[in-house]
Amino acid sequence: MKAESEHIVVARKNAELATKMLALAEEENTQNKENIKDPELRQQLDELESAMKDSRQRWRIMKGTSSATVAGSGVDWARDPNLLEIVLNDEGE
Repeated sequence: MKAESEHIVVARKNAELATKMLALAEEENTQNKENIKDPELRQQLDELESAMKDSRQRWRIMKGTSSATVAGSGVDWARDPNLLEIVLNDEGE
Protein backbone atom coordinates (compact mmCIF):
# COMPACT_ATOMS: atom_id res chain seq x y z
CA MET A 1 0.00 0.00 0.00
CA LYS A 2 2.85 2.36 0.89
CA ALA A 3 4.61 1.66 -2.41
CA GLU A 4 1.38 2.24 -4.32
CA SER A 5 0.78 5.57 -2.60
CA GLU A 6 4.38 6.63 -3.26
CA HIS A 7 3.97 5.63 -6.90
CA ILE A 8 0.82 7.73 -7.19
CA VAL A 9 2.55 10.73 -5.60
CA VAL A 10 5.56 10.39 -7.93
CA ALA A 11 3.26 10.02 -10.95
CA ARG A 12 1.38 13.16 -9.90
CA LYS A 13 4.62 15.11 -9.46
CA ASN A 14 5.66 13.91 -12.91
CA ALA A 15 2.37 15.12 -14.32
CA GLU A 16 2.84 18.51 -12.64
CA LEU A 17 6.27 18.90 -14.21
CA ALA A 18 4.91 17.80 -17.58
CA THR A 19 2.11 20.36 -17.26
CA LYS A 20 4.64 23.12 -16.55
CA MET A 21 6.72 22.01 -19.52
CA LEU A 22 3.67 21.97 -21.76
CA ALA A 23 2.65 25.43 -20.57
CA LEU A 24 6.07 26.77 -21.46
CA ALA A 25 5.98 25.00 -24.81
CA GLU A 26 2.49 26.34 -25.48
CA GLU A 27 3.67 29.87 -24.73
CA GLU A 28 6.51 29.45 -27.20
CA ASN A 29 4.23 27.80 -29.76
CA THR A 30 1.74 30.64 -29.57
CA GLN A 31 4.45 33.06 -30.53
CA ASN A 32 5.75 30.81 -33.31
CA LYS A 33 2.38 29.61 -34.59
CA GLU A 34 1.57 33.06 -35.87
CA ASN A 35 4.70 32.92 -38.02
CA ILE A 36 3.82 29.61 -39.72
CA LYS A 37 2.83 30.21 -43.32
CA ASP A 38 2.60 26.59 -44.50
CA PRO A 39 -1.05 25.45 -44.16
CA GLU A 40 -0.05 21.78 -43.75
CA LEU A 41 2.27 22.56 -40.87
CA ARG A 42 -0.34 24.77 -39.25
CA GLN A 43 -2.92 21.97 -39.58
CA GLN A 44 -0.50 19.47 -38.07
CA LEU A 45 0.13 21.82 -35.16
CA ASP A 46 -3.62 22.22 -34.64
CA GLU A 47 -4.02 18.43 -34.57
CA LEU A 48 -1.23 18.09 -32.00
CA GLU A 49 -2.81 20.78 -29.83
CA SER A 50 -6.11 18.91 -29.98
CA ALA A 51 -4.39 15.66 -28.97
CA MET A 52 -2.73 17.47 -26.05
CA LYS A 53 -6.10 18.77 -24.84
CA ASP A 54 -7.52 15.24 -25.01
CA SER A 55 -4.53 13.95 -23.05
CA ARG A 56 -5.04 16.57 -20.35
CA GLN A 57 -8.69 15.63 -20.08
CA ARG A 58 -7.78 11.94 -19.67
CA TRP A 59 -5.28 12.89 -16.97
CA ARG A 60 -7.95 14.79 -15.03
CA ILE A 61 -10.23 11.75 -15.24
CA MET A 62 -7.46 9.44 -14.00
CA LYS A 63 -6.60 11.86 -11.19
CA GLY A 64 -10.23 12.03 -10.12
CA THR A 65 -10.57 8.26 -10.24
CA SER A 66 -7.45 7.71 -8.14
CA SER A 67 -8.61 10.30 -5.59
CA ALA A 68 -12.00 8.62 -5.35
CA THR A 69 -10.39 5.18 -5.02
CA VAL A 70 -8.19 6.29 -2.14
CA ALA A 71 -11.03 8.19 -0.45
CA GLY A 72 -13.42 5.26 -0.77
CA SER A 73 -10.92 2.56 0.14
CA GLY A 74 -11.49 2.66 3.87
CA VAL A 75 -7.85 3.52 4.48
CA ASP A 76 -7.28 6.39 6.92
CA TRP A 77 -5.99 8.66 4.18
CA ALA A 78 -6.45 11.81 6.28
CA ARG A 79 -3.54 10.77 8.52
CA ASP A 80 -1.18 9.87 5.68
CA PRO A 81 0.32 13.03 4.11
CA ASN A 82 0.86 11.34 0.73
CA LEU A 83 -2.67 9.97 0.52
CA LEU A 84 -4.10 13.24 1.84
CA GLU A 85 -2.34 15.09 -0.95
CA ILE A 86 -3.71 12.65 -3.54
CA VAL A 87 -7.28 13.06 -2.34
CA LEU A 88 -7.28 16.81 -1.73
CA ASN A 89 -4.91 18.14 -4.40
CA ASP A 90 -6.89 19.85 -7.15
CA GLU A 91 -3.92 20.40 -9.51
CA GLY A 92 -4.63 24.13 -9.56
CA GLU A 93 -8.02 23.65 -11.21
